[in-house]
Amino acid sequence: MLLCITSVCSAQNTPAVYKPSSMFPSTTVQQAGRIQPLQRLNNGPRGSNDIVPPSTQFTPATDEPQEAIDASDLDGKLIKSIEFKGHKFMTEQRLMATINSRTDRSFDSGLLQEDVRNLYRTGLIRDVRVVTDRVDDGVCIEFEVFERPTIRSLRFIGNRGILDEKLSTEAGLAAGDALNQYTIEDAKRKIKALYKKYGYPMVDIRILEGDKPGQRDIVFYVIEGPREKVAKVEFIGFDPELTNPARLQSIIQTEKGTLTWLYGGDMNYEKVQEDVDRLVAYYRNLGYFQARVGVETTPDESGHWITVRFIINEGVRYVIRSMQFSGNTEFTDADLMTLMSLSENEPFNLGAMNIDNNSIKSVYGTRGYIFASITPDIRFRETPGELDIVFNVDEGEPFRVGRIDVRIAGENPRTRTDVILNRLSMMPGDMANRRQMESSERRLRHSQLFESNPAMGKPPTIVIREPDLQTIKPQSPLPSAPDPVNVGEEEPTRATVRGQSPERLPDIVPFQRFKDDQDQWRPHR
Repeated sequence: MLLCITSVCSAQNTPAVYKPSSMFPSTTVQQAGRIQPLQRLNNGPRGSNDIVPPSTQFTPATDEPQEAIDASDLDGKLIKSIEFKGHKFMTEQRLMATINSRTDRSFDSGLLQEDVRNLYRTGLIRDVRVVTDRVDDGVCIEFEVFERPTIRSLRFIGNRGILDEKLSTEAGLAAGDALNQYTIEDAKRKIKALYKKYGYPMVDIRILEGDKPGQRDIVFYVIEGPREKVAKVEFIGFDPELTNPARLQSIIQTEKGTLTWLYGGDMNYEKVQEDVDRLVAYYRNLGYFQARVGVETTPDESGHWITVRFIINEGVRYVIRSMQFSGNTEFTDADLMTLMSLSENEPFNLGAMNIDNNSIKSVYGTRGYIFASITPDIRFRETPGELDIVFNVDEGEPFRVGRIDVRIAGENPRTRTDVILNRLSMMPGDMANRRQMESSERRLRHSQLFESNPAMGKPPTIVIREPDLQTIKPQSPLPSAPDPVNVGEEEPTRATVRGQSPERLPDIVPFQRFKDDQDQWRPHR
């Protein structure tokens, strides 16, 4: 994503003010010359109201008051020396590699500001002050850096089940990284989550060193506790005529471990709670809206093998008493009812309702209502176990195909536009048909004209856009011949094996609205 920022300045002759980005924690303003957070007019006493924000004017690094020098006055002068001071942990070679300014090169105030940003981006510096001294035939630059404390060493004590290398990688800490309290606490949380993932529910992580000011060595003390494995998974209370343990086991992620102790079956209580939610969703999709699922965990004598029992209370299965349609004018209720896989006086099924919803949307798409939307509304009746379903239909308006744009991306694409159009089931002026668009897209994807590997390029795609009627120009009463093809400009992307890959191929824009079949289609210009 490219973010463009436009700033508007006053037309007065005021010097520009350079403010550090909000991404930097420091509020110090970088200037050339002696850097001060604020400047005072006439050297007034502290507390006076004549404080003004600092500017990017460069002043000589001398104690005597002198006239401010504009940054542009130093641009182009030769850089005689670049020095760093105040650094304790970072070497001068590393600091030098961070900036772009170099000795024996021309001074650039914009490049100097970028150097300050680069120093902040390392994450190891909390403040930077720059002093520029004008010498007889050049400029001397001095960076005063205020570093963050860094990690000198990282140690783990008490860990036997997981190696130090894996814990260090999971914590995201290493020697030389910036040290702050947040990163240490976050590392503690990550290590604890890792242990629970591997079957250590009683793990405790303590910070022995590194959480106090001045401490640069970090030491984590790990109390692992017993490692727990899943001995078996049981389901109690399910209806055997509806489902079976194998089907329920395929829904959850908790699985029994092997006798080797090394592979699979780690006890994870958070995952068990997620499995409870999965089982509840499964039953409610089948019409058991009052289903409840509990869980019980029982360890064996050793405390290492756990039996997980899911206790299911299915409740009443809801039955559909009536199905109605609202908002449909193109099709009658009887026509839409023939599309239904759900039936009245039958148990509710969410999967079947979604299929019916798509069937209604598809049949509207064959009549030009490609933007029609169907919203099912489930209404529970006062009688327990009964419900009504109302399909709210928003038909929108019918459309015809307007213009077809073919856009082929890649290095030197050689596929002709008519090769693509010949594989489409539609032409400008045809009634918009969603089924034909889907079949055309499948035909293009299986034509072997384009790279099918998603890593090498985007697969052929048909994109539908509704026209903006406010921008359509008035049309002549007499329709002109439609322009069937508008070849878009070539858009370069990364190369593919075949030398090309489609990007939004083809792009169908726009569609023209019509009121009924008697209206004549007018092409969009």
